[in-house]
Amino acid sequence: MNDRVPPGATNQDLFESERELIVKANAGDAQARTKIVEDHQRNVYNLGLRLTGNKEEAECVLQETFLKVFEKLGEFRRDSKLGTWIHRIATNAALMRLRSRKGKHFVPLEEDAQDDDNGANFSHIAKSLDRNPLELTLDDELKGRLEDAIAALPPNLRTAFVLKDLEGLSIAQIAEELEKSVTAVKADLHRARLKLRRWLADMVEGGSHGG
Repeated sequence: MNDRVPPGATNQDLFESERELIVKANAGDAQARTKIVEDHQRNVYNLGLRLTGNKEEAECVLQETFLKVFEKLGEFRRDSKLGTWIHRIATNAALMRLRSRKGKHFVPLEEDAQDDDNGANFSHIAKSLDRNPLELTLDDELKGRLEDAIAALPPNLRTAFVLKDLEGLSIAQIAEELEKSVTAVKADLHRARLKLRRWLADMVEGGSHGG
């Protein structure tokens, strides 16, 4: 998320800047609202894309998230960073769309927008799947096909995997978000990792990046 402290700035500087931004956005300042969207739209879109596996759905998540953000901004207590709060709203928006479309098939992910977090994400995936991170971080084709494999997981498995291994939520947080037991989330995560590990083994150990 875009919570990094700019060079030369302190955490207090960032807090005051964010606080001022929120106050202005609450007052209807168009520039402040635009900045909030610009600062967080890529992360919201990528989260929606990974959870739903569909670009049109991700666009809907993006729109719904910021509609909710500006509707509820006056209730934001600032006990967490704005990006964390927006992330939670985006997660809920994506999950609501998944729940309302049970049984429908999503098209596989197309190539995602490149960002500075991709390498870290795929390195983390590799570790979670007990693979050498270089197998993912150095192979653009494999990364793209892994996105397809994640998108092809059943929604409950994909959601657990994305929230844990890409978004970094704890098992307890995921259980709360999904209104499921910790045991159920652990089972979904285990099954997702197992499916992806088997797929990755076929791709890498088979020596082919074809279908």
